[in-house]
Amino acid sequence: MLAPRSIAAGLLALLVVGLVSLPTSAAEWGTLKGKFVYDGKAPAPKKLILTKDQQFCGQHPPVDESLVVGPNGGLVNAVVSIRVKRGKKLEVHPDYAAAASEKVVVDNKFCRFEPHVGIMRTSQTLVLQNSDAVAHNTKADFFTNDSFNLIVPANNTQEVNLSLAEPLPAKIGCNIHPWMNAYLIVREDPYVAVSGSDGTFEIKNIPAGEHEFAFWHEKAGNLRDLAVKGGKTSRRGRVKLTIPAGGELDLGDIKVSPKLFSGK
Repeated sequence: MLAPRSIAAGLLALLVVGLVSLPTSAAEWGTLKGKFVYDGKAPAPKKLILTKDQQFCGQHPPVDESLVVGPNGGLVNAVVSIRVKRGKKLEVHPDYAAAASEKVVVDNKFCRFEPHVGIMRTSQTLVLQNSDAVAHNTKADFFTNDSFNLIVPANNTQEVNLSLAEPLPAKIGCNIHPWMNAYLIVREDPYVAVSGSDGTFEIKNIPAGEHEFAFWHEKAGNLRDLAVKGGKTSRRGRVKLTIPAGGELDLGDIKVSPKLFSGK
């Protein structure tokens, strides 16, 4: 017969093994959502000057997309992301596994980039697509990855792999059509969102607990001094928020002052 001490030790070992082998899906997750609202009169879209392929590009005249406000006052293309400290990694919910190897398309369409602000993970392949009847070149300058400048013939594609996360959105352009520009966000994890045509955003399945979030917009840069539920963004556009386990943190309307876009 085993001694009581031996039985206790065996039970403790089984308990430790059981805890270590718990599936990651047992972790708790939550959602962050909200809506960016331009707190002023919406600016009128500005037409861009076409200096090349006017006959084709002029069929769908592109406009300046550096500041887009929807019909309901929603601020479009504002970026929300979890700020991850160097050397750290976030646990990723299993629901994101299927999309981790999908291709991400940035299209040259009607002499503009679609989407204007794109998101990809380092495990994904970037597809530079040209849906136009004229050639484009797609160039990007990065902080950590090698920059590229590739000709994309009419109705053709090029593929690029980016193995390193970028600390900031990287600008994309076209030398052939200099009015064209967009931004690409490259991350290891999926915890980033871009506000849509109505200003809303949502990031699902975030590890529950406190995280530091960054708020950014191409024309304003860091979205500072934003009053959000649970805090206020710093001059670097950052704020610590707590994601509830099994629930959601709804920031509601996040009012963005026009002064942030004027440099005043």
